[in-house]
Amino acid sequence: MFCREKIIVSRARLIWLLLLASTILIIKRPLTGEFTTFDIGQGDAALIRTPLNHTVTVVDTGGQVTFGEKQSWQVKQYERSKGETVIVNYLHSLGIDTIDHLILTHHDQDHIGNAKEILRFMHVKKILMPAGMRSQQSFKAQILPYLKKTEVFEVTESNQVNDLPLHIYHPLTVGQAGNEDSIALYGVLGGMRVLTAGDLDRAGERLLAERHPEMRVDLVKLGHHGSRTATDPITFSKWRPSIGIISAGRNNHYHHPHQETLETVQKNQMSVFNTQIHGMIKYVYRGKNGYFKVKLPHEF
Repeated sequence: MFCREKIIVSRARLIWLLLLASTILIIKRPLTGEFTTFDIGQGDAALIRTPLNHTVTVVDTGGQVTFGEKQSWQVKQYERSKGETVIVNYLHSLGIDTIDHLILTHHDQDHIGNAKEILRFMHVKKILMPAGMRSQQSFKAQILPYLKKTEVFEVTESNQVNDLPLHIYHPLTVGQAGNEDSIALYGVLGGMRVLTAGDLDRAGERLLAERHPEMRVDLVKLGHHGSRTATDPITFSKWRPSIGIISAGRNNHYHHPHQETLETVQKNQMSVFNTQIHGMIKYVYRGKNGYFKVKLPHEF
């Protein structure tokens, strides 16, 4: 602005433009990928972003579960959900405005309740959900009214999506989209073998182990928020995971995680990250190397 030398001015402008372009490129196309568990209270929501933002996948959206009817003075005219304040804001901070896959593992409110905010504020190309969910009232009330140009696919293990970063291992058949029908995703991210399976119960975990005896897991999202209904001790002794992630609300109504689950984790000598303690949990990877990063609750 103040230099009279045209050559210096021209070079300064060029350098400034290059720095601006580089910054935008780094934000929009980072060299690292991530598997992030959002701190959204009692519920489940995660992001799988591959390097260079080649694919962006959101697994579940969280959602507020209410017990009993609210009094008139408790009802707010407009209340921003964690889907907007946490998930959407985080994606926007990464320069992401498009989700390639929104995976709804099953129809529980604490997994799909914030889907309408995701569909409202983000461009979503595809929704994947367990076969049989389209006929459920939860889909008709919570998802269908908010669809725009988003394609909806009901899936089983026989329906693999080409650009999905993890493989679909469950459900096996058409069901009612309940816990036992949860979508299970398994694959390798940055050299880490990852399994996340919504609220899949112990019987479902045993079925996965029986159908895939060669299966080993390094990083597992503990099923059903650390409930005793999941994390089968025999199955986990076969999988031998080294790291577990629990997504549960602080002082939640269900008392998740349950003591039985914590004992199973301890017997398997697993390191555990818990959103109740660690807030948002990120596994960041590049190539075959990765590291964990947490964002404590008071930092939001």
